Amino acid sequence: MGRAVEEIVEAIEGSLATGRVEEAVNLFTSLDPPTALEVILRLGSSERRRILASSSVDMLGNLLGVLAKLPDEVVHELASVKGVDDIAKMLSKLPVDEVADVLPKLPPRVRVDVLRVLPQELSSEVLRVIRYHPESVGGIMTTQVPIFDARLTVGEVIETYVRKVKLGLYDTHNYVYVVNSEGRLVGYLDAKILLTKPRDVRLADCVERVRVYVEPTRDREEAARLAIAYDLLEVPVVDAGGRFLGVVTLDDLLDVVVSEFTEDLLKYGGFIETVRGSYIAQNPLRLALKRAPMLVYLYLLNAITGSIVAGFEDVISRVAMLAAFMPMLADNSGNIGSQASALILRSLVTGEVRLSRTDVVRVLVKEFTTTTLMLAILAPIAFAIGFAIPYITTWNTGFALKIASVVTAALAVSCYVADVVGALLPILLAKLKVDPAVASAPVITSIADIVTVLTYFLIATELFRL
Repeated sequence: MGRAVEEIVEAIEGSLATGRVEEAVNLFTSLDPPTALEVILRLGSSERRRILASSSVDMLGNLLGVLAKLPDEVVHELASVKGVDDIAKMLSKLPVDEVADVLPKLPPRVRVDVLRVLPQELSSEVLRVIRYHPESVGGIMTTQVPIFDARLTVGEVIETYVRKVKLGLYDTHNYVYVVNSEGRLVGYLDAKILLTKPRDVRLADCVERVRVYVEPTRDREEAARLAIAYDLLEVPVVDAGGRFLGVVTLDDLLDVVVSEFTEDLLKYGGFIETVRGSYIAQNPLRLALKRAPMLVYLYLLNAITGSIVAGFEDVISRVAMLAAFMPMLADNSGNIGSQASALILRSLVTGEVRLSRTDVVRVLVKEFTTTTLMLAILAPIAFAIGFAIPYITTWNTGFALKIASVVTAALAVSCYVADVVGALLPILLAKLKVDPAVASAPVITSIADIVTVLTYFLIATELFRL
């Protein structure tokens, strides 16, 4: 697949370079939506603009299915080469939730003009969705679903349901949702089961009660957790008064899972601001601005480690061999802290670990026990290496034993501290209502380095009586 995409990109670029624009456009518009997305992201900005400008709205049908997945940069380019009417025409063919995803990516002035041009009914539905935060349940919910009054009969519901399905008025119609006269959710019914019910039965008499639902202001990640826990295709959305607003569908839930995983992965890698959209299409300047703040912060944090080493300059000058083991110890403690942090992060996301005193104690006991067992493996290896290197260099058994003892003791202390910090920092951040993913691997490694270096030289100073 990747090879085919590269070949298509080369073919389009070659056609554009030789002035065969129509050929390039025909090739691009013949692609299926997923391939079109891959190709449009890999084309250069000028080539993208030429393709988009030379293609009619009808020809760009292959982009409709993936329009909401396009990065902000590409949507801006689309807005710069297409008029408001063309953009509105494209958006009018999309489900409400996807229109709500695309609109915030448009330049503010274009966004306002597009909303004015869109059909009134669609515009109203979109405004209902975009008033919620994009990261909330309301920001991704679909409002165009089958909703019927509980007092109607099955026959009346089927007649209306079939007619609206034929007209394409529903974005999803797996279930029929039943509300009372005040709009409160009463229950739901599988569309296939609805067709088997007696036509004269009241809808209220054959619905299933809703097991779970979510409020529109909740984090969208919560809807994904509910869908996974209860094996749901859709999660109903109701307001604080129980009034039915819409649903979050499976395709949106999958997008949420992928997006949240990507966001957490980047934060754990040391990004303060998440890189959204495609890496391939990302501007290098924007990437640099997103990556630099954490690097500056870590550089300043690592200055503490440098200060500690400088403070023990006399110890190093008298026992230079101590410097040889600093990188090994620092890397080991950082690795242990990062491992613990990754495990706890996963457990917090999946709900295995809760922010209760009992679970915190449970985590501490488990990590302390795990570290002890790991040290049973690591300590003999550390002692052997700590003894072998100075002994081969000096052939002094007493000196080698002291170095090995310092290395092993520092390893043990730093492992326990790094493991506890790595495990508790995500829990502490979650308790403070801060995304625990910001307890990134570089931050934990830097903290572990500080603890390890300080422990190492304090033990060395005492053991060598320097």
